[in-house]
Amino acid sequence: MNRAAAAIFLALICSGCPKRIDFGPTGPITQAEELFRLTSAAQDRVATLQGDGKLRVQSPQGSGTVSAYLAASRPGLLRVEMFDFFNRPIAVLVTDGQRFGLFQAQENKYYQGPATPRNLSRFLPIALPSEELVSVMLGKVPFIPAERMTLALDNEQGLYVLTLHRGSVAQVLHIHPKYLQVVRSEVRGAPAYGLEYDGFKEKGGVLFPHEVRLVASTADTSLGLRYTDITLNESPDLTLFDLSAPEDVPVVEVDEGGEALPPVSLPPVSPGS
Repeated sequence: MNRAAAAIFLALICSGCPKRIDFGPTGPITQAEELFRLTSAAQDRVATLQGDGKLRVQSPQGSGTVSAYLAASRPGLLRVEMFDFFNRPIAVLVTDGQRFGLFQAQENKYYQGPATPRNLSRFLPIALPSEELVSVMLGKVPFIPAERMTLALDNEQGLYVLTLHRGSVAQVLHIHPKYLQVVRSEVRGAPAYGLEYDGFKEKGGVLFPHEVRLVASTADTSLGLRYTDITLNESPDLTLFDLSAPEDVPVVEVDEGGEALPPVSLPPVSPGS
């Protein structure tokens, strides 16, 4: 954006706002690339999360809300435990980014195999790579690789609108002008999911969204997560991401597509060996 265009942008900011917008210590940002850089840095302030929350799923297969214990650490460490109304375990998902383990209490089975989006969708009704799922839980919006960027201001909502362009695909980001946090993301021109962040609170010196909503409109499915009691950026307890199956629970090994593999037959033991 050249100086003349920047001046026009600032004039629109000052004259067209129905209410005063707090742009924080940086003041109004007129360069798309600068806003992208600052927003990316704000998203990278949280590396680990641990604590309790509520998980709500809406899908054609059913809807409901359950209590959950969650632990996540970048890039791909994740543990999610689900509990019913009586605090009884329903399911436990663990992944290290490469492999996953899923305990289904009702079936009393432990599924394990490659941590593909298809396999992780056994637990959540949305197929995402584990690293992307961890990013979303940590308040980080995955960006498309942009060829160019454009910047505008939504005067009515008081938000920056930063649009990333790549060919015919565009990602529209609504960004808080003071905290430089993404509050909404929508990808247009390609099958993708939308993200909404809300309930921003300061936690450990970091402003963090305590409500996350992921919407896959093509699958008529949404996933909502509300954190109730969490800690951020503490050293992760690596034992939480142990992929060992629970004792006395049958193990089902699955392939990348989620199909069960035949059990491995051990060679017979020769007498006297």
